[in-house]
Amino acid sequence: MKEDSFSVFAEYYDLFYLERKDYEKEAKIVKGIIKKLERKKSRTLLDAGCGTGEHLKYLSLDFHCTGLDINKRMIEMAKSKVLGAKFKVANMIDFKLRSRFDAIVCLFSSIGYVQRFSNLVKTLENFHGHLDDTGLVIVEPWIFRKDFKKGHISLGTYEDEELKFVRMAYSRILKSMWLIYMHYLIGKRGEIKHSSEIHKMLALDYEDYVKAFELSGFKDTTYLTENLWDGCRGLFIARK
Repeated sequence: MKEDSFSVFAEYYDLFYLERKDYEKEAKIVKGIIKKLERKKSRTLLDAGCGTGEHLKYLSLDFHCTGLDINKRMIEMAKSKVLGAKFKVANMIDFKLRSRFDAIVCLFSSIGYVQRFSNLVKTLENFHGHLDDTGLVIVEPWIFRKDFKKGHISLGTYEDEELKFVRMAYSRILKSMWLIYMHYLIGKRGEIKHSSEIHKMLALDYEDYVKAFELSGFKDTTYLTENLWDGCRGLFIARK
């Protein structure tokens, strides 16, 4: 899980996704799940893999929030949006905070960047250790291995008067890792530049996630797929 996975895309992340994702709706659904399942009133929340802080903008209206991400640039962007939250640049696999939380969320498949099953277990163990005794964890997984589409090429664009941005990507699975080859065309100030990144993700199935939660000490793990938002890959929900 390396910071340079978003070395290029970080600068264009919000432009690309703000017109594709309804972060306010997603945060509202997550809040509703927490309120429904909490055993005591949840006051503190950690967003692991918080990115540019779009979910935190809305989650912070109901919780005292901390955002954690390995990408320094994204944390800088999040800080400028959510002034009342705390932030930490760290790897979700082995971060150490002095606080414990009533809820920990890991959304938009950020968990996929831990890359390996052994790291998934370590990450969930770390979440477990940072939860309050009655705490709840909510994790949106990366796409299950069984749903991999060989040969699929994705295409996304953004444009305004000053910028033309194109992202194309294709994937392949190498053993237990899902490799995404990202290619960008960035047109601005009369020039077109090409950049590329490789994103290394988990290539696991539902049963692997359930096993990882069990090995990490969580109880009552459920997988929710109904009444969520468009494009959600489901939510694993577990208790300490």
